[in-house]
Amino acid sequence: MRIAGNTIRRNYLSRYEKNYGDKYDSEKKIYSGRQFDRGSENPINAARALRIRRSQAEVETYKDNLKTADSIYTNAETSMLTVSSIIQNVYEKLVEGAHGTRNQDDLNIIAMEIDNYAEEMVQSLNIDIADRKVFGGLNNDTVAFKIESSATGTDKYVTYNGVALNSSNDPTTFPYNGVSYLDIGIGMANDESIDRIDDQTALPITFNGAECTGCGMTRATAAIDLKYLTAGKSYSFDIYAGGKTKTIEFTAGTSVDDTITVINDKLKEEFNMAPELNDDNYLLRLDDYKMYSYSNLPMYEGNLSIGQLEADSYYSMKVTVDNKTRVVNFRGGADLNERLSNIGTALKDAFNSNNIHIDGSGAIHLGKVKAEISPNITIDDTKPVTFGTATDPDGNVKQTVTNLAGLTPGEQYAINVCTPKLDANGKPVTDESGNTVYNNGEMIYFTAGEDEAETKQIINDYIINNEIFGEAKVPYINETGTFVYDVDGAHIMVNENPHSQNSLSEYISEIKGYPKNIVQLVLDAGKLLREGDQDMVARYADLIYAAQSNLSIAITDLGTHSKFIEFNEDRLSEIEIKLNERQNDIESTDLPTEITKWKVLESVYNASLQMGSSVLSQSIFNYIS
Repeated sequence: MRIAGNTIRRNYLSRYEKNYGDKYDSEKKIYSGRQFDRGSENPINAARALRIRRSQAEVETYKDNLKTADSIYTNAETSMLTVSSIIQNVYEKLVEGAHGTRNQDDLNIIAMEIDNYAEEMVQSLNIDIADRKVFGGLNNDTVAFKIESSATGTDKYVTYNGVALNSSNDPTTFPYNGVSYLDIGIGMANDESIDRIDDQTALPITFNGAECTGCGMTRATAAIDLKYLTAGKSYSFDIYAGGKTKTIEFTAGTSVDDTITVINDKLKEEFNMAPELNDDNYLLRLDDYKMYSYSNLPMYEGNLSIGQLEADSYYSMKVTVDNKTRVVNFRGGADLNERLSNIGTALKDAFNSNNIHIDGSGAIHLGKVKAEISPNITIDDTKPVTFGTATDPDGNVKQTVTNLAGLTPGEQYAINVCTPKLDANGKPVTDESGNTVYNNGEMIYFTAGEDEAETKQIINDYIINNEIFGEAKVPYINETGTFVYDVDGAHIMVNENPHSQNSLSEYISEIKGYPKNIVQLVLDAGKLLREGDQDMVARYADLIYAAQSNLSIAITDLGTHSKFIEFNEDRLSEIEIKLNERQNDIESTDLPTEITKWKVLESVYNASLQMGSSVLSQSIFNYIS
């Protein structure tokens, strides 16, 4: 069969163009180092490459954020260390000023130095790094700390974001008290329960300055100058604390430390505030409470028998789900809805989760996972107790255990004591009907003694030894002779008892409270120097030295975060290397392979050129010499 010349030439040109195109594409890959220039050339790999490039851009952003954070933390730590160094200088100056040989002119000069130190501290705390007020919380517009003068001009005070730092003991009550965060690639997320960034998923880059430097005032208290007491002599004083007035009689020891030990033993003896059963079998020292018997847990085929729960009984069960086991205490309730509500609330409190619930069949679930339920073994075989009422010395009606004398010796019993829930102001919470809302209760397990007195002692020992109502807090006197009572809102007043064998009044002093903010302490110390009160200057020297604890915590926290930054920088570098490797696999040209391929394509292209003389017709230009 005869093939037309035009067909041969057309096929040749088509092959020639393909060979040239293949050679050109190979050359382009060699010179550019890339497998493709446009997504249409390789859609699948182009999509993969796009995802990798996006990840690389995010990693680069995270690394830039870490560099910014590292700069912030480095400067913040330097600022804190500067303040700490200033405090040491202040302490030395105050010790110098407390020396009795200094005249008033000397004290005034020291006071001026102290004021200058306070200004330097404020300047260090108001550092601005990367356009951020590091210790301003969420305030990024104005300086956070300022030293203001009172209306009379005689007193100076420190403000934080416009509010006096002496005004509140709670650093979260000041304006702009929040924290700014940076996304460093660990999954920054919002905590919906508190409507703010989850601090476990991002890096804080600003801080609540009121928390770092302290805020508020200490409570009013008193002090005894113990070094002037005569060893072996008897003294007594009346102390008011926690709404109670007690008389403390003691004999001074041979050293201040011995005297402190004697006084503290007496205070502990008089102010043991742990609730206990009194002679009428009701709990003393609890303003409001309810006592319930504990019942064995009704169950059927592994589920709770909700219908068998009694209204005024408490139950205890062990719930195991998701590798977690919790003891859950709850009150039965009058009807099905109340029982389910009581159990649900107790479950959420015990597991700290809103995803755990109980259904109408008595089965407990965490999400879709069913929990295992078993009775709390510690209340197995406990016996019931009965309750009545008694009137306390103030005329209040209290619940009382009525059958202590009739309990069987050696048998185990259990009582649940429910105290009212308190709001932020320490007042009982009430429901919509105005009734007091109670906590789930504290368990008291005991084995009955031979008689009522022994049983009562067993119960009271259990309450104290197991700290059922928390550690009993009592006032105590510290190494400086100052009375301390670690109870919110508690004030202490001390006066000499009229029947004291030896005079003590001249050694008792009232302390109206001192600021917790380190800068305010420095300012007040300067004022005391100008007033010539060298005894109080000495006390403030000790207070300022002790107040460095807040700064030490802040400095430690900054150091911990700096280590965290280093760790994440290493982590991102490793991720970046892996992303680059993946990018090279997808986008980069394998040069040895491609060069070999290009050599083959070049040979094919050259051969096609040689064939052209046989396939293409010669033109007139071939004969022109």
